[in-house]
Order: sequence, then C-alpha cells, then structure tokens
Amino acid sequence: MKDYIDSRELQEMKEQLAILTQKLEKETIVNEQLIRQSMKDKASSIRRVAIAESIVTLVMIPYFICVMPEVGGISTSLCYFACFFMILALVCNYYIHSRFRPDKFTKGNLLEVRKDTLTMKRFYINWLKFIGLPFIIVFFCWFIHDIRLAYPGENLNGIYGGMGFGILLGTIIGSIQFKKIQNTANGILEQIEDMKV
Repeated sequence: MKDYIDSRELQEMKEQLAILTQKLEKETIVNEQLIRQSMKDKASSIRRVAIAESIVTLVMIPYFICVMPEVGGISTSLCYFACFFMILALVCNYYIHSRFRPDKFTKGNLLEVRKDTLTMKRFYINWLKFIGLPFIIVFFCWFIHDIRLAYPGENLNGIYGGMGFGILLGTIIGSIQFKKIQNTANGILEQIEDMKV
C-alpha cells in the first residue's frame, strides 16, 4: 500500500513537473518573441533614418545640378563633386540596408543577425572616418576657394558666418544621428547576447 502511495505521489510530481516545464517553455518562447520584436523595432528605426537620409539626398542632387551653379561664385565642378558624393552615399546606404533588414530579426538566425548588425555599425563608423569627414573638409575648402575667386577683395564675413553656422548645425545633427544609430545597434547586440545566454 505504501509503495502504491509513493508511486502515485511520484507520478503526480512527474505530471506537475511536466506541466511546469511546458509553462516555462511557453514563457521562454514568448520572451524570445518579445525580444525579437524589440530588436526588429530598433532595426526599423535605423532603417527609417536611412530612408529619410536617402530622400533628402535625392532632393539635393537636382538642387546641386540645377540651382547651385547659378548661385554666384560656385563652380559646376564643385557641384558635380558634391553630386558624386551624394550618389556614392545613396549606393552605400542601399547596399548596407539591403542586408540589414528588420524582417530578419523576427525569424532569422541570431548569428547572421548579429553579423549584419556589426557590419552595419562598422559601416557607419568607417563611412564617417574615411569618406564623410574628408568630403566635408574638401568641399568647404573648395567652396571657400570658389567664393574668394568670384569676389576678390570683398568682405565675405556674412558668407563665412553662414557657412560656419551651417557646419556647426550639420555637425550637431550628424553627431546626434550617428550616436543614436550606434546606441541602437549596441542595444540590438546586447539583446542578442542576452538571448544566447
């Protein structure tokens, strides 16, 4: 009789353990889905920024081709140089974001998602260091040269002041966007590491 009771208690404990295990598995699945959705939302926010940047760039290309050469003192070669840079930015933006797709975050392999996130993060850092900053320096030196040639001996403080304000404003906006993208990418990488544990 005692063996029967012990056996029955053991059976009940096994059933309770099985129920508890099922609940934990369901909770783990739900938690994983929530984390993946959160990562997808973060990736989507990065992608929205990239789309907005691309739209602004697409608007600026015809502006630099049609309007800027008409502005006194700006050479067409400087305008074409700027357009070349913007086209390069569009191509690179498309390339990196065609691989960094938010839909991968809900169903994709975590190692592949992590690799894509790291690639995107490094791309933004390398773009800034090796392409963005050198372009800005060359562009503004060339711009100052063109203005000086167009208006020799004139007081150009207003133009230089406007250009300085534009550089400052662009630097602040660009730095905020860059930091936001890097922080978002870091958040995605941290969530991936949490899921792997």
